[in-house]
Amino acid sequence: MREAWTTDRAASPMMALLASPLGAPVRAVARIRASVHVKLLAGFLLITLLFIAITAVSLRTVTETARQTNLLDQAHVRVGWSRLIEHALAMQMHFTSMALLAQSEDSVSLILRENNRFNDTLARLETTAPPEERALIQAIRGAQDDAMATVADIANALRDRRTADAMTALRTRQEPIYQKIESLVGSLVAAEEKRMASLRTSIEAAQGRSLSQMAGFAVAVVAVALIAGFVISWSFILPVRGFHGFLSQVAEGRFGGSIAVPNRDEFGELAERMNWMSGELRRLDDEQRVAAATLRGLNDRLELASRAKSEFLANMSHELRTPLNAILGFTEIMLDELYGEVPPNLREPLVDIQTNGRHLLRLINDVLDLSKIEAGRLELGVEEYSVQEIVDVVHTSLKSLAIEKGLAFNASAAPDIPPARGDGRRIMQCLMNLAGNALKFTHHGRVEIDVRLDGGWLTYRVSDTGIGIPKEEVENIFAEFRQVDTTITREYGGTGLGLSITKRLVELHGGRIGVESEIGKGSRFFFTVPLHADGGHA
Repeated sequence: MREAWTTDRAASPMMALLASPLGAPVRAVARIRASVHVKLLAGFLLITLLFIAITAVSLRTVTETARQTNLLDQAHVRVGWSRLIEHALAMQMHFTSMALLAQSEDSVSLILRENNRFNDTLARLETTAPPEERALIQAIRGAQDDAMATVADIANALRDRRTADAMTALRTRQEPIYQKIESLVGSLVAAEEKRMASLRTSIEAAQGRSLSQMAGFAVAVVAVALIAGFVISWSFILPVRGFHGFLSQVAEGRFGGSIAVPNRDEFGELAERMNWMSGELRRLDDEQRVAAATLRGLNDRLELASRAKSEFLANMSHELRTPLNAILGFTEIMLDELYGEVPPNLREPLVDIQTNGRHLLRLINDVLDLSKIEAGRLELGVEEYSVQEIVDVVHTSLKSLAIEKGLAFNASAAPDIPPARGDGRRIMQCLMNLAGNALKFTHHGRVEIDVRLDGGWLTYRVSDTGIGIPKEEVENIFAEFRQVDTTITREYGGTGLGLSITKRLVELHGGRIGVESEIGKGSRFFFTVPLHADGGHA
């Protein structure tokens, strides 16, 4: 049965979120059949549209405020023009009074100048005035025309020296007209000031509304952006946390579970792949467990077989050594002519018997050592030994072979090496194996044995100028019954046990063995053992 994957740490906040009011939109966004890229792009577009909307509202508010400000400026201009009209009217009244006082019509030209200024200003005012003020401006223009007609009558009276008629026209006709014009202009100014006050109030109210709308809209935009970002991000975070818990369980070795996510995007596809992977891992784990159990059984049987083989070889080696030693003993007695003179035709066969018998004895001894090591029955005889003595014995034993092949054979040990502690016989066997191999595989040049003390470790080196070893075979030469190739076995003989036994004996002393070699230039074998080794047991 497959269960949904959750982790204890992630389950609580995830369940709390899914149970909250935001859980529904999170699941809804997750279920949208669109890629992660499209969802992220949609989220960014939503936020961009919200900011475009707030920009549009701001632009509309600024435009409306600018329009009302422009109307306010126009009202200011109209009030200024109204003041100019009042000034021109006052100057007309002044110049009319001056004409009566001087009883001259010379001031009439000044009155006409102010009338022209009055009419020009009134015309400009009319072009910008709102429709409701046009009738008032027409009334002012009609009154001004009446005033100019009265000025003409006053000028004619003064020309005819009718001062009394001129004064009567001023009091009865001109002054009421001027008062009417003043009243009309005052009404016009009052209307514009009222309009200006209304515009100021409207602008202030619009600015207040704009600030409120902007603040509210900004809060709404930010809230929507936050909610959209939260919903979209958590529609991604929840499956990622589920994947984390799922993979944590897989890393702990618990396979076969499944992860359920509502997403229909890449996360959904990933969940399907993970569920498939979990099933495959469960199947492979079951197969591996069965295979491991089978291998354990096979390994146990192989160990029993190997132990039986080692015991058989050890027993057989003992059984073979006894008759072989007897054969070698009788052969040596015969060659020493203890039984009389050996006929010439028999001496060479006896020498062959002795040579091959000794070779067979060495093979039996190698097999016996290997079987003891594998059976765990080989113990080191730890005692004090002389390194120089071991080097001398090996050199003496193999010197004749070097002379026979025409090789230079040198052996030396550092004079400062104190007496060592270990199994001297096994150390000698290791050095003998390495030096014997070096002499066997070297046709020209030299073989050198060198021993040095480095701290508490002895390093034995055997260098030659022989055939060398390919790089790909260096790792295999210490394996049992292994040589570089079969032609070497046919040409040089040997079983391939010497290096394997040497490696085991060195490791029993707590040391290590290695080789450096190059085809055609020779090899350098070395092994290191402690100066004072403890007793080892295979």
